[in-house]
Amino acid sequence: MQDCRRYKYILLLTGILVTLFVSAQTNWKPVSTTIGFEIKNAGITVKGNINGFSGLIVFDENALATSYLKASVSVASLETGNHMRDEHLQNANYFNTAIFPKIEITSKKLYRKENAFEGLFDITIKGRTKEVAIPFTVALNGTDAVFAGAFAINRRDFDVGSNSLILGDNVTISTIVNAKK
Repeated sequence: MQDCRRYKYILLLTGILVTLFVSAQTNWKPVSTTIGFEIKNAGITVKGNINGFSGLIVFDENALATSYLKASVSVASLETGNHMRDEHLQNANYFNTAIFPKIEITSKKLYRKENAFEGLFDITIKGRTKEVAIPFTVALNGTDAVFAGAFAINRRDFDVGSNSLILGDNVTISTIVNAKK
């Protein structure tokens, strides 16, 4: 009988601790995003953006071990200002949106770096996942937050396009996510 009470007490205490832990996490709802990219093509910097953002942000600067970021974007929403180029980027040689409609990013670990933050993220493009260190900042203002970062990836690591003398390998990506509690 005493073992049963002790078991119930442990379960109750565990439930309370889990509830406190989960309620202590700060969930941020993305309300607007800007995701831009740049790549050299024939010596000219081509700029574009990607829309179709969906994300989950659980972030507390004082609890980075339990914080995480997860997001995806729709590759079909990619825009460079040139409709023919945008359509070309959707084909099998580049993003192959018929089979791989989303680019996904998930944090594995977040930590402080100097006056900002950095995280190890898994980025998945065309079914290939690579770990990338991404520096970012967070500006908090009451119930509003702005998450911003910039990083570079090698498009060939993700089988986007082939070896080319005119198309650069490195793509710089910048993100701004405005969020509310």
